[in-house]
Amino acid sequence: MNTQNIKNIIAVVAVAWLSMATHVDAQEVAEAIQPDRPDVTNGTRIVPSGIAQLEFGGLFIRPVPTASSASSPFTLRVGLSDWLEVRIGADGLLIQDNGDIAVTGFGNVQLGAKVRLWAEPGGTPVLSILPTVNLPTANASRGLGSGDPDYTIAFLTGTDIYRRGHVDINYGVGAIGAGQGRSHFVQHLISASLSEAVTDRWNPYVELFWFSRSDIDGASETSLDTGVIYEFGSHFAIDGGVQFGVAGSSAGFGVFGGVSMIVGGEHALNGRQRKVKTAAAKPR
Repeated sequence: MNTQNIKNIIAVVAVAWLSMATHVDAQEVAEAIQPDRPDVTNGTRIVPSGIAQLEFGGLFIRPVPTASSASSPFTLRVGLSDWLEVRIGADGLLIQDNGDIAVTGFGNVQLGAKVRLWAEPGGTPVLSILPTVNLPTANASRGLGSGDPDYTIAFLTGTDIYRRGHVDINYGVGAIGAGQGRSHFVQHLISASLSEAVTDRWNPYVELFWFSRSDIDGASETSLDTGVIYEFGSHFAIDGGVQFGVAGSSAGFGVFGGVSMIVGGEHALNGRQRKVKTAAAKPR
């Protein structure tokens, strides 16, 4: 199957999902936006059934002073039930500049699903899994990808801390394509993201993440990023932040920003905001 056919299939699936979401009865929806961007760590929460959530943005990384890369990743998440969401994403437009030559092209495409395995009595997911297949739609001959598919699964957990804090922790493992006819190699990921709802709209966070390696001949890398998510009501949010390499072969510096939005339905306050308001209303 060639790249054009894959893109056509993706377009048909995306339109079908959006159509389903926009025809959902608004009375059946009572959840708010819960972005999985911009950090590496994914939350345990599932997009509500019948809701489509679109997340997209831009990322600029300068691994060394003489090189840089940019991408425009996006993800479409659709809730199918209380325990399942499906998602389709892509790296978007890629630009890689090694100081001598710049290469531009469309990146890889990701297909995945988030499955809730265990939830608290009140409904907040405690443990979810996220299997993903990375399709090699990027042009390998131009160095934009390996030309091989990747297969990963991540285990997601998290909990609220006091009234306004929240921590998410992920462990992921995958078989990553090495390209050039070589065998897949094993990659491990450990990440933790700590956020604080300082107001009903402002949610700053800090995250630390570690990859065992990004290529078959590479070493482990550890990075730190920090940013803020600002929610406009219950269906629209923007974010921005910076990333720093901490150890190993991690990129030196990066900046990012993006937008998340819900398509279809009416939405109430998100889970963390409801918790804050409920706690404030209790008699002392």
